[in-house]
Amino acid sequence: MRARLPGLTRSNRDGWHSEDDFFGRTEPGCTVLRTHILEAVQETTRLLSPDFDFAANRALCQGWINVNPPGAFNGPHDHSGFALSGVYYASVPPEGHSGAIEFLDPRANANAYMIEGAACFNRKFIITPKPGNLLVFPSYLTHWVQPNGDSTDRITVAFNIRYLKQSDPVPVID
Repeated sequence: MRARLPGLTRSNRDGWHSEDDFFGRTEPGCTVLRTHILEAVQETTRLLSPDFDFAANRALCQGWINVNPPGAFNGPHDHSGFALSGVYYASVPPEGHSGAIEFLDPRANANAYMIEGAACFNRKFIITPKPGNLLVFPSYLTHWVQPNGDSTDRITVAFNIRYLKQSDPVPVID
């Protein structure tokens, strides 16, 4: 895909971002991964809202592929307009923090009065992923991906989900 398509520029810097069509792709690998992503999103939703009525709602899904070659990164951003976002790590550089995702605390002055050693007061939280990891997080969290300092590409599938009532019209996604 990367060889055939120019890609989009969003938060990516020096990396490639596919169209937002992952959930409509029909390649076997995409359909299998899509199933795993949707299962993880449902599990996350159940943990956050045990009484959530899946029958009364439908998921609006948006997904894309990122390829970050050496030196590429994703600048700070969030995924406004969605409830949950996430990323599947297909290929991750083997060493260090190359391509680690860093979440920034959106609360102003959250650490003005803190308790030493309490993680809930940290201003940032870093996850160094491994290949095969699937991460789901609230879409409002500002995050960025650290530069790829390795000689191999970092390849991920990222996604956004929001729930709509079955009776609501399907909105156009920007």
